[in-house]
Amino acid sequence: MTIDPRMQSIAESARDLARRSGLDELACGATLSAVAEGGSDRRFFRLAGGGRTAVVLSQPGGGWELDSYVELARFLARFQVGAPGIYAFDRESGIILMEDLGDVHLEKVLETASHVEEETHYARALDILVELETSATAAMTREGLLRERLFDEATLLGETDYFMREFVAGFCPVPVPESWERERQLIASTLARERPVFMHRDYQCRNIMLKDDRLRIVDFQTAHRGPGVYDAASLLKDAYHPLRPGARRRLLEEFHAKLQARGARRGERFDEFYRVFTLAGVQRNMQALAAFVKLGARKGKTGFLESIPSGIDLLEEGVRESGRLPGLEALVASIRSRLRSVGKEGNR
Repeated sequence: MTIDPRMQSIAESARDLARRSGLDELACGATLSAVAEGGSDRRFFRLAGGGRTAVVLSQPGGGWELDSYVELARFLARFQVGAPGIYAFDRESGIILMEDLGDVHLEKVLETASHVEEETHYARALDILVELETSATAAMTREGLLRERLFDEATLLGETDYFMREFVAGFCPVPVPESWERERQLIASTLARERPVFMHRDYQCRNIMLKDDRLRIVDFQTAHRGPGVYDAASLLKDAYHPLRPGARRRLLEEFHAKLQARGARRGERFDEFYRVFTLAGVQRNMQALAAFVKLGARKGKTGFLESIPSGIDLLEEGVRESGRLPGLEALVASIRSRLRSVGKEGNR
C-alpha cells in the first residue's frame, strides 16, 4: 500500500499540534482520513483517536484565509449561528484543528425532504442570517471587524467582470448587448446602497451542515461588510438546490418580518425589499455560473458543470422578474441557444 507523503506529513503535524494543545486523545496514534473536497484549494481531513474526532483544515504556507477563518470562527462563536469551534491553529504548518461538524450538508438533507421539511430547513437557515444581520453586525461595527473588506460597488462590478470573463468569453461566447454595462452598473449601484452588514458571501446549501438537528455554517473566511440581501439570494436562489418560487416568496416575507422585528430594515415595504432581492439574485447567479466554469472546466472539478443548467434557469427567472434588464434577458437567450447548439450545457 502506497502512503501519500503529503498526507503523512499533515497527519504528523496535526498530531503534534494536538499534543501541544492538550488534546491528548488526538496526539498519539490518531488516524487521518480525507474529507470530501469542495470548490477551494484547501484540504480537509478528519483526525480520529481515543473516541474523539476533529477536522483538520490544511493549507500549506498558511495565508490570510486561514488567519481569517480562525478570527471569524472565534468572533461568530459569540452568536447563535453555528460556526465550528476552533481547538488549535498553527500558522507555520498551515493547519487548523476544529470541531467536527460531521458529513451531512444541507444539500444532502434537502434531496429527500418533503416540501414542509424543506421550508423548515430554509427558515432555520434564514434565522442564522437574521442573527448575522443584527447581533453580529452590531458587534462587527462596534469592534471595527472587516472594516477593510467592503462588498462595495467596485467589488460587485468585479463579480460581473468575472462572469463575462469566465462564463461568456471563456465558455459560451455570445454577443454582448450594448446595454450590458448600464445594466450591470444598475445592479451594482442598487446593492451598494444597502446598509452594510456581516455578510457570509457564499451562503449556500453546501456551506451549511446539519449536526444533532442543528444547522452549522462553514466556509465563512471570505466574509465582508456588504448587503445582507446577497446572502439571502445565495441561499434562496441556489443552483445546487433550486427552490420553488412560491416557497421562496413565503420564506422571504417571514425573513423580512423578522429583520424588522429586530430593528433592521425598519420602515421598508416588502415589495421594496423583494425588488432588491431580485437584483441580488441576478448578481449572485452570474457569479455562481462563472465559478462553475472556472472550477469545472479549468480546474477539472467537472461535477460543478452539472449545476450550470439550474444556474441559467435561476438567472433567467431573476432577469425576467426584475423587468429592468432587457439586455441581460437577450444575453441569457443567446447563452441558451449556443449551449444547445454545441451540446455542452452542463457537461462540457
